[in-house]
Amino acid sequence: MKLPPGATGFNPPPGNQADLRTFTAACHHAARAIDATVTGVTPAGVTPNFHAVDIADAQHHIAVLRHTTLPFIAFARPHADGDVMVTFVDHPDLAAALINLTHAQALTVDQLQTPLTQVDLSALDRADHDQIGYWKPTTVGELLFNFWD
Repeated sequence: MKLPPGATGFNPPPGNQADLRTFTAACHHAARAIDATVTGVTPAGVTPNFHAVDIADAQHHIAVLRHTTLPFIAFARPHADGDVMVTFVDHPDLAAALINLTHAQALTVDQLQTPLTQVDLSALDRADHDQIGYWKPTTVGELLFNFWD
């Protein structure tokens, strides 16, 4: 896997901001496709560097995460106040629905847990490398979906 510039969310490439309204609409549509509903939306900010849309059905509650500048989606346990770590999960049905609606890549738990030592970071810019040096993430998921400030 080769990560593109802006992976940390710092110093993002111009013009690549994920639109929260469009992403939320896609999540509503995907939720209906799996007989679930959107129960909450948390926009990205200084921290976290991703939008989160909570989706629930009778048995599950999941958060759909959308990196703010790169076309990456991940699925996680819903965020609790004070949490600064993300627990990733797989959700193939939501992934299939969202890939068609957003044209973003849905990352699996295996991809997100890949150690950074096994990833090509050569395309990252100086700002990304500075943040990696400061925060010291160990996996792709920690780097892409973070609460760094």
